[in-house]
Amino acid sequence: MTAYCGLCCRDCIPSHARLFELLEELRRLAAELHLESYAELISHRDDAFADYPLFARTLDMLSGLRCPGPCRAGGGKAICAIRDCARGKGLQGCWQCTDRRGCELLDPLRDFHAETIDGNLDAIAEYGMAGWLERRGKHYPWSNKGNAPPGCNEYQDR
Repeated sequence: MTAYCGLCCRDCIPSHARLFELLEELRRLAAELHLESYAELISHRDDAFADYPLFARTLDMLSGLRCPGPCRAGGGKAICAIRDCARGKGLQGCWQCTDRRGCELLDPLRDFHAETIDGNLDAIAEYGMAGWLERRGKHYPWSNKGNAPPGCNEYQDR
């Protein structure tokens, strides 16, 4: 569950299997009920329904974020320069890299996750992949430190 970059895969929204099950169920039911036609029909009474195509597009985009599993097990993003770099150097992850503090590949993650990236990498280097999880930083700016969103602890078989 430890990504090459030092994030915990189970904390990531795209790994939340239940979210994607519900999104698929909603998309299927919306199509079955022809909600797009219904929204168009009543949009003259409520402007919010005129935005139904944006809602449907957002559902499609969210569904496309689903992660098939941890990046170290073949999941994650299809193209990841961080994963490619670590593998190319024969490293288990960025925590083993002496250049990690100045690594430009990690900068976009630092912009979003702030000090969590370097803190996690330091914790993994010190405690190992088996001992760092309880010391991890918050995954998202709105996350509680070290707490995964409910249900994020398991990947669904795909």
